[in-house]
Amino acid sequence: MSGPADAFPATVVVDHESVRLRGNPLGDPYRRRIEVHLPPGYDGVRRFPVVYWLPGFGAHPGLTGRALAFGASVADRLRQAMEDGRVPPALLVVPDCTTAYGGSQYLDSAASGEYAGYLAEVVAEVDRRFATRPEPAWRAVGGKSSGGYGALIAGMTSDLFGAVVACSPDAGFEHCYLPLLPGTLDTVRAAGGVDGLLARRASGPHDVPFMVAMSIVAMGMCYAEKPDTSASDALPCDPGTGLFRDDVWQRWLTLDPVRMLPEHAGRLAGLGLLHLDVGQRDEYGMHWGVRALHAALRAHDVPHVYREHEGGHHGIEHVFTEALAGLWRVWREPEAPAERARTPKSRTRQPGWVSGTCAV
Repeated sequence: MSGPADAFPATVVVDHESVRLRGNPLGDPYRRRIEVHLPPGYDGVRRFPVVYWLPGFGAHPGLTGRALAFGASVADRLRQAMEDGRVPPALLVVPDCTTAYGGSQYLDSAASGEYAGYLAEVVAEVDRRFATRPEPAWRAVGGKSSGGYGALIAGMTSDLFGAVVACSPDAGFEHCYLPLLPGTLDTVRAAGGVDGLLARRASGPHDVPFMVAMSIVAMGMCYAEKPDTSASDALPCDPGTGLFRDDVWQRWLTLDPVRMLPEHAGRLAGLGLLHLDVGQRDEYGMHWGVRALHAALRAHDVPHVYREHEGGHHGIEHVFTEALAGLWRVWREPEAPAERARTPKSRTRQPGWVSGTCAV
């Protein structure tokens, strides 16, 4: 795509046929949309870095709509921030990694499908179609909640990205998942069992208890080891009796970023930027899980930026702008990204954050 800057729309939707998702275990579509937001000044000639933004569980795979009646869309906020110079100009790419259960955790799952592989396909497709800087140092992956988890996993297990931004990510599974189990069991029982809960995907109501229960069911499918795992068997406890399944829970824990860290600390330490943030009032206990991850990163001497804000889990879209502003550290010309990655990171507290620290 090349031509004058004013010839390009702000947003382009790419129709992509995936090889990795063809024949997936859930029968989900293998043709997916990729939402691409072009930066100010994009003309198809000058090459730009790319931010891959991963939505959270149950979220629409796009950033054009407003999350609330108040304020602008995330896409509009970030474009304005690029125009103002607060965020470096970059393509903003949103892949569709949803499943029949609501989310994929951006993993290659035996029971849900190969969504880490699909994310790699998206990167290749964007590099093929757009004027990008097609090197890992000029790619960032970020997201909130399950999307933040996916960003962390990509940073740990893939060499595609040179920066990771994780906002309120799933981590410290004892803190973010176990407290939700009793309420999930109540919701499942009220629905007449797991099959009854799944039937509500079409009929509703899609209230908070339903979404929480569906998220736990989806996690079980994402973390399952076998392709024929049922949604009921994927839960860490029997949905009828509450009897805990230690073997299933241990499988979940192997995919907890806190427990994955020792094996992958070296790859994370090589990133140009690793940014973590979380709200001090997170409704799902994410703040304790992310605090645990922060402590583990410090124990393994992994450089990272860690911040806590005064919010909860929802309505915090404004923090995305502040988080992505950190990419100036790794994308500012003319200094090479690899050289910038070795420079000390600022410990200056940002406006709007109640605490800020950087472990180096």
